[in-house]
Amino acid sequence: MSGTLNWLAVHNYPTTFFCYHINHKNITVEQFIIVSLDLGTETYHQYLPPHGFDEVPPVEPTLGVLGGYLYFSYSYEETEFVIWKMKKFGLEDSWYQFLKISYQNRQIDYDIMDVYFQLVPLLLSEDGDTLMLHSNREREAILYHWRDNRVQRSKIIENTFID
Repeated sequence: MSGTLNWLAVHNYPTTFFCYHINHKNITVEQFIIVSLDLGTETYHQYLPPHGFDEVPPVEPTLGVLGGYLYFSYSYEETEFVIWKMKKFGLEDSWYQFLKISYQNRQIDYDIMDVYFQLVPLLLSEDGDTLMLHSNREREAILYHWRDNRVQRSKIIENTFID
């Protein structure tokens, strides 16, 4: 993103071993930090997640680039998937909630007992109407047409390589 590498970190976590699905109850929202390394200047910055991120989710949040913007996504109260976008890169006050997708109403297979379930945004269509998502529990890509709240499974199937 703009010549930087960005990742999500947990600030001041007291152990050298960290396994999110086991230890997430020992983390507070205030410990989450976004670290950004500028490859051109070899300097780094730290940013806070969106202000609306107020509860530690059961599954590790994701950070990436979507439609040319930095995004932050997570499962909220095990019922919805939330995506925030940073309108102006590097400006914490520019976070805005882009989408909130209900698991149940959108036929997204989410089992609240599955601590390994993760949904990750992959691609936003050029017109911004369709979001492609990956679920680690499904082999097909999920296409979410957010203007009419419709979910569709793609014909794109995950490859399995055999030696």
